Amino acid sequence: MDMQSVLPTAVVRLPILLEAVDEAVETALAVRLAVPDRPMTDATTRALIGHLRVLMAEDLGFEADHAVQALFQDGYRLLDLTRRPSVESAHFGAYQYMREVALLTRRFADIYRETQKEADGEGPAARCCSSQQDRS
Repeated sequence: MDMQSVLPTAVVRLPILLEAVDEAVETALAVRLAVPDRPMTDATTRALIGHLRVLMAEDLGFEADHAVQALFQDGYRLLDLTRRPSVESAHFGAYQYMREVALLTRRFADIYRETQKEADGEGPAARCCSSQQDRS
């Protein structure tokens, strides 16, 4: 088999399914009387990490916005393999990590939504300019 046909020539961009992101975040942050079992915590954490990685691959204004830069630093810190809970970690520690990833993923999703609105001409700048045009 020719190796060139196996290797991609360009980076494949995964679609961002905001409904799936929202569902995973809601699952992680739902108020419960008891901590969910460990397999559910681990599965939700894996899903959230996947969503977070895809969102972090987007152009969210990193170069221009210091708040976004701080979010990326938090994301890299959370995704660091040495900081993640292991199989031997306490169940509550894994639960807390899942919630921390969920909160950060939600923040990235919110920024992504805003950048998409701005790209579609619906963001704050577009509203400002359209309201000025309406007055003319």
